[in-house]
Amino acid sequence: MTTETTTSTLPQLKEIFDKLRQGSYITHEQGSLHSALAENYEAYRDYFEPLGLNLIRHPRDFFYLHKEEAENTPPSSSLAGIAVFSFILIEATANEGKPVEEYLLTERFSIAGLPHLQSDRYKAHLRAVEIEDETSLRKLVKRMVNYGWVEYFPDDTFRFLRPFHRVFDKCQEISLAAENETRGVLDGAPPEKKAIDPEMN
Repeated sequence: MTTETTTSTLPQLKEIFDKLRQGSYITHEQGSLHSALAENYEAYRDYFEPLGLNLIRHPRDFFYLHKEEAENTPPSSSLAGIAVFSFILIEATANEGKPVEEYLLTERFSIAGLPHLQSDRYKAHLRAVEIEDETSLRKLVKRMVNYGWVEYFPDDTFRFLRPFHRVFDKCQEISLAAENETRGVLDGAPPEKKAIDPEMN
């Protein structure tokens, strides 16, 4: 497949490339962009590969670019905060006996109603990543909007979007590893020590 042929035959190539190279996800919400990728995934993947870009199709049916050279990039401070935020929400949901994945990925949450500031233990973990109060939590949630993981609403509520599965899956993986060591993820050192892939943006 030549570059000329690919450019002329792949639908909405420029729009797709512009969005993906900014670190955005393409989900069902993007309509025709998602349809074009879904119908021509292998062709787009082959087109991006010589550019050093790995087009990923997540099992939950959204798309993103992964840059191989970023494998060893240390996670940013914001990702550490998001990891702690996510572990707390997962643990609190499980402790309430709710189906974690279904609940987190279908519920609409209120910032004020989050469990994160309702126990000294959770507060201690949050302080380790410089989250001190409800205002800090809100800023973190809005940062996740920039990553394409969250939709934030004017009434100070939010919901997780499909690409949050990447974070959720990684947290589940780390949780299972911790269980194998007969401890919880939030036991001992704060979870910022447990890396979330820096390419999850």
